[in-house]
Parts: sequence; structure tokens; C-alpha cells
Amino acid sequence: MNITIWIVIALVCFVLPAAPLTNGGRRAPGRRALERHARTIGLPLPAEVAGPVITRIRRRERGMLTGGIIAIILGGAAAILLDGAETWGALLIALAGTGTAFGGALAMAAHRPPPTTDQPVVARLRSAQLSDYLTSGERFGLLAGPAALVIGVAPGVLLLSRLPGWARGTSVTVGLIGTGLALLAWALSYLVLKRVLSAPARSGSDLELAWDDAERALGLRQLANLAVAVTCVALGLWLVLMAQCLTSNGFYRQPETTSLTWNLTLVSLLVFGALIVTVAAGPVLAWITGERKGYEQRRLWPNSVTS
Repeated sequence: MNITIWIVIALVCFVLPAAPLTNGGRRAPGRRALERHARTIGLPLPAEVAGPVITRIRRRERGMLTGGIIAIILGGAAAILLDGAETWGALLIALAGTGTAFGGALAMAAHRPPPTTDQPVVARLRSAQLSDYLTSGERFGLLAGPAALVIGVAPGVLLLSRLPGWARGTSVTVGLIGTGLALLAWALSYLVLKRVLSAPARSGSDLELAWDDAERALGLRQLANLAVAVTCVALGLWLVLMAQCLTSNGFYRQPETTSLTWNLTLVSLLVFGALIVTVAAGPVLAWITGERKGYEQRRLWPNSVTS
């Protein structure tokens, strides 16, 4: 498929839907859309709070749109320059998702409220932690990522090394590069995540501060989910490489290799399947059970929020 079509798909199906309320920060959300968003978040939105909340939403969604577009431009340009772009579709989609997550988070982390003195400022009695925004399962999936990637290197290399050189090719090198890139992506995600967590908030009421927490939770969750997804993709890459080595050169068709083929297939599925489930189970369960909805409010505002 032509790279232009992939660019349109990434933009229309992934980047623009990621910033639906404000059309990427270019307009204020409609009343009904804002009411639906407030019901989803679980917080009231009276007129005196709506203005600052809309500003925060537009800032985040503008960052998401900008990050997604930049990622698409860079990915499309690299695809055209390197190989004519026919095989870059999936990578372009992944870059679009990465750009939106980083763009929204960086927009929140980089914002510095003006030091005004004529408005009241509401402050917390304690500092907020990552555990106030992400559930225990989400935090486990995030923090277990690097360990799972490092653990996966040993079985990946050992299992592929059981194959003869003509069948193995450069698969070990590709797997190691994928792991290295995933570790780099995780480190960048965690660095930006910490910046979002420590970004200052200036609110005129408890309710406005609660909305700031809700926006911050969205940004943190997008980054955490991105890190988990990249980890799972890198672990799955070892499975793809094993399948490619076993099938592309006809290795599995040889009668004397049938036993080894089955053994490598089953062990690879068990090992890397277990690692992927370990990393992804917490975030997925938090989503399925609804535990993550309103989590930051239950942690930071256990006695409900007053305007």
C-alpha cells in the first residue's frame, strides 16, 4: 500500500480521534460534548470552573495533535527516503500513537502557570504520587516492563541459537535491537511521566484542582499504556522472529527437524506468552473491571470534591 494512504489512515483513524473534544485544541468543545466528558470523568463542571478546564483540555489535545503529526511526518519522510515506503505502514501507525501520547504529556509537563497574586490558590496537604493516578496493576505493568525485556533476551537468544545459521540469519541481532529500542522508549516514557507528575498546578478551587488531577491522570495513563504496549511488541518480536526462521526457509518441512520445530515453537509461546501476560494483565484488568475510572478521585479526594 502506498505510503500516502498509510499517512491518511494514521491521521484520520488514530491522531484526530485521539483529540476529539477540541479538534486538536483548535476550538472549544461543544456543550453536549463537554457534558459527556464530565460524566465520563465523574466530576461536576459548573460555569466558574469550565473555563480553566477547557483550557487544560485544549492544551493537552493540541499537544496530542502536534505530536502525532510530527511523528507521521518523520515516519513518512524516513519511509520514502529509505525504501519507497511499501512496508512502513504498521510502523507509521505505531509512530502516530507514540507521537500523540508524548505530545499530550509534554504539553502538560511544559506548561508553567503565570505567577498571579490576585487569585486564590488551592494547594494539597500532601504531594501527589504515581500511586494516586495509576492503579496497582497499571503501575506493576509499567515497572515490570524493563525486567521482562531483559529476561526475554536470554530465552530469545538461546532458542534462536538452536537453529542452524542458514535458518537463523540475522534474527538474533534484530531481536536485540528491538529490545534495545523498547528499553529506550520505556526510559523516555518514564522520564516524561515523572515530568508530568511533577508539573505545577495552579487552581482556584478544590473542584478545579480535581479536574487538573483528572487531566493529569489521562496523560500519565497514556504514557504508561504506551510503555506497556511497546514492551509487549518487543517481546512479541521474538515470537515473530522464531516463526519467520522456522517457516521462511522451509526449515519446518524437513523430517529430521520436526521435533526441534515443535519444541522451539511451544517453548517460545510459553516463555514469551507468559512475559507478555505478566506485563499486560494489570493494565488490561484495570480497564476491563473499570477500576481505573475515577481512580485518582478516590485516592486524592476520598471525601468527594466541593466547588
